[in-house]
Amino acid sequence: MVSTTQAITSDVEAPVQIEADSAVFDKIAGKASYDGNVSIRQGTLEILAAHIEINAPNNEIVSIVATGSPVSLKQKMDNGKLASGKAREMQYLVKEKRLILNGDAELLQDQDRFTSNHIEYLTGTGQLKAGGTSSKGKAGRVSAVFYPTNKAAQ
Repeated sequence: MVSTTQAITSDVEAPVQIEADSAVFDKIAGKASYDGNVSIRQGTLEILAAHIEINAPNNEIVSIVATGSPVSLKQKMDNGKLASGKAREMQYLVKEKRLILNGDAELLQDQDRFTSNHIEYLTGTGQLKAGGTSSKGKAGRVSAVFYPTNKAAQ
C-alpha cells in the first residue's frame, strides 16, 4: 500500500534536538541512551518516548530506537497536513529515512488511518508498508481507512 504524502523536505537537514530526564553517553562506542519523558525533534518531526537508544558511530546518527507505552510521533507534510503515529516500539533508520513501528502500531496521514502490528514508513517519500512479520516475529492483520479526495462532480 502506498501513500503519496511527503514529509517537509527541509526536516532531514534540520538539527536533531533531544530532551530527557537522564542520559548516558559512550562517545567511543558511538551510543547514547535517554530515559524519562524523552522528546526528539528534527524540523517538524517529533518523537515522544519513555526510553530512546541512539547509535551514532563517528558522531553521525545511524539509528534511533524508541520504546514506551506508547511511543508517539508527528510530522508536518509538504501539503501542510499532519502525519502522526504510535506504537510500542519505533526504529528510525536515518540514512534510509525509514521509520519502523512495531506493536499495536497506528499511522494517520491526514484522515487516512492504518493499523497493524508492523508498519514501515518512508519519511522522505511518504510511502507506507503494513502487515507482514515484525522484527519480533509477530504477524498481524492490517486495517486501513481511506477518505476519498476526488469526489465525483455533481
